[in-house]
Amino acid sequence: MKIPRAAFVLIAILFSSSTAGAEVIFFDEISLKGEPVMLKAVTKGKVFSKGGQMVEFSVEGKSIGRSLSGGDGAAFKEFRAEKTGLYRISAVSGKDKDSGFLLSLKKGAEIAFIDIEGNMFQPMSGNPKKDSQKVIKAIAKRFPVVYLQAGILDIKALKKLLKENEFIDAPLLPWREGNVFEEADKKGLKIKFVIGGKTVIESAKEFKPKAFSFGEVEGAEEVRDWEEIGKKMRLVIK
Repeated sequence: MKIPRAAFVLIAILFSSSTAGAEVIFFDEISLKGEPVMLKAVTKGKVFSKGGQMVEFSVEGKSIGRSLSGGDGAAFKEFRAEKTGLYRISAVSGKDKDSGFLLSLKKGAEIAFIDIEGNMFQPMSGNPKKDSQKVIKAIAKRFPVVYLQAGILDIKALKKLLKENEFIDAPLLPWREGNVFEEADKKGLKIKFVIGGKTVIESAKEFKPKAFSFGEVEGAEEVRDWEEIGKKMRLVIK
């Protein structure tokens, strides 16, 4: 039986993610300006988390100190962002390095959450949907953008896809059955927009965002493509 080329793309991504050697993984985060946040990285062996490893954290290229990973492989370092904006964070353990983002916001900031799989990329493919890059770039000029991981691909694989396809820099957070929205709300942040599928949109329902979906979902506007989202949000697309 001949396997479609698109299936090979997905298999390759999953395989490379699951069979990588020892590594350190940094987890993106959102914080409030002036308030402490615990930056997190996990050290892993070929299969399982690996504790007892020293991790050095850096913000915009400047070291803020080191931390020893625990038995679960997690290492933490406190940081306080003194201004709003996107900070590039790196975590280094031995010869392994990973980087990501911390988004610092003022209380009351309105966020646009975008579920990646099935919305930004064509199904079973690493190809972006038409106009997705430029519409998301336009959204980011008006609202802070947060990407969501809610599908089968892990954080590492999704970060690679975002970078290779030149999407704007923004934190990528795990959806975790909607806990990401609850945590944002507890920080005093507003869930302004949600672009995603049925389960993601339904999990944000209590926060009353403006929702868009590429399929029929109760409480969301169904759209044909990203161009239509841009028009409905009255964005200036360049």
